Amino acid sequence: MGFMQTLLGTGLSSMGGICGLIPYCELVLLGFKIVILMFIVGWVRSHLGGGLVATIVMLFLGYLALFQYFYVFGPITILYLLVIMGATGIIQDFAFGGGEYGVGWRAHAGGGNLIANRLREGEE
Repeated sequence: MGFMQTLLGTGLSSMGGICGLIPYCELVLLGFKIVILMFIVGWVRSHLGGGLVATIVMLFLGYLALFQYFYVFGPITILYLLVIMGATGIIQDFAFGGGEYGVGWRAHAGGGNLIANRLREGEE
């Protein structure tokens, strides 16, 4: 049993101290597992359809993702949710200095100076 598996655990109540910080941790994890299950169902249905083979693949992937390897699929799903919601752009802005240091809307607009310079150069 590895460090990450003992830290995060596969059971609802064995989250390695994280449940002590989050109220209703078991309910949050159950909802998170339902989101993972919906991702699996959507992915399998879009790739394999809705037949017997697709149902067997859904059950197998659901069992692996929710019970056996939740400590792997949980963090991956959190990262995936951050990417599809666009939150990684906010994290990048904070990590690389903010708007005035070359990241954000001021870097793209240049505070209006770059646009004015481009207009003047185009006029000359």
